[in-house]
Amino acid sequence: MNILLINYEYPPIGGGAATATAAIAGHLASLGHAVTVLTSRFRDLKGAIREGNVQVMRCSAIRKCPDRSGILEMLSFLLSAGLLLGSLIRKHRIEAAIIFFSFPCGPLGLWGLKRGNVPYVISLRGGDVPGNEAALDPLHRLLAPLRRLIFRRSVAVIANSPGLKEMSERADPFPVQVIPNGVDTDFFCPLENRDEAAHPAFAFLFVGRFQIQKNLFYLLDHVASLRRSGVGPFVLHIVGDGPQHDELQNHAINLGIEDCLVWHGWVDKDRLRQIYQSADCFVNPSLYEGMPNVVLEAMACGLPVVASRVLGNDAVVRHGETGSLFDLDKPDAFRTALREMMANPGRASEMGEKGRSWVMSDFSWRQVAQAYADLFSGPAGGAPLGGRPGSGADQLPT
Repeated sequence: MNILLINYEYPPIGGGAATATAAIAGHLASLGHAVTVLTSRFRDLKGAIREGNVQVMRCSAIRKCPDRSGILEMLSFLLSAGLLLGSLIRKHRIEAAIIFFSFPCGPLGLWGLKRGNVPYVISLRGGDVPGNEAALDPLHRLLAPLRRLIFRRSVAVIANSPGLKEMSERADPFPVQVIPNGVDTDFFCPLENRDEAAHPAFAFLFVGRFQIQKNLFYLLDHVASLRRSGVGPFVLHIVGDGPQHDELQNHAINLGIEDCLVWHGWVDKDRLRQIYQSADCFVNPSLYEGMPNVVLEAMACGLPVVASRVLGNDAVVRHGETGSLFDLDKPDAFRTALREMMANPGRASEMGEKGRSWVMSDFSWRQVAQAYADLFSGPAGGAPLGGRPGSGADQLPT
């Protein structure tokens, strides 16, 4: 099958959804499909580029930062991609499309259905679901009629966690299936012979964008409280960057905890694996998630996880078995979980081993890719949610 994946973010730009897009594309190709990705240009990355066994088309778009983009930048991709889509469908004889994010990419599914009668699925990722990010609620209400048209004409709507499925079904009257994220457990793996003497301080680790969703001021406040309690020694490694960078560093200075923080910035995949392998515990105090790739990567590297009990995190962390989930509205719960990890390193290591076993058995990217391909086969393949097979393009507005 000739399959097109559309996402305005694709490595080296973007976050978890970009990583997922690349992994699914690569594994679809290894399963024998011809795969094309339509994504954004960034700096010197532009036009048609062959990346392994995947054809990547980077269209013109306004993109200033590798880790984030604003609404106007997303719209620039939507317009540019829309101009290219018809010719791309004809050139690569596209038979099916996987669209990441209902917005900004979802309208391209409608356009591809109209221009080339290409069936599509929508892959929800988190912030594109109403109710997940309060600041976006007015925009979600405004776009509701278009979003529902996109869902109605799709073959399927996919969420990467049960919680995200439930949230989408509360907002829109369309069934949602769950296909989780995956992780490369061959690449992300524990260090075989770690020198514990070289790591005298217990090492916590956070990886992600510096934005409101990730709740990093909360994290730093609790690190400061943990420091004042006299436990230790410990260090928090922070990997990432984003719009809150300067404020966070100033906040850390004001809290007097700079000496127990290590700021790594964005790092490449090989360096990220090394940082995972040198850590003792992964922390993720997010306000919400879809299904966090970084948590799966940390677990694949044998790390126990302390995470907020929110949608997404609760789909990948088994409380008391592979880590700890804490309630954000209970101030002491996070610090207690961190202290318990430090006080019981043997127990923390055991949790990490169980976490790796779980992701190895249940979170394979190859299984994820096959699940997406299967959506287009069988008796329901190509049938939009709101109509008979083949009827979608005829019913689109002109």
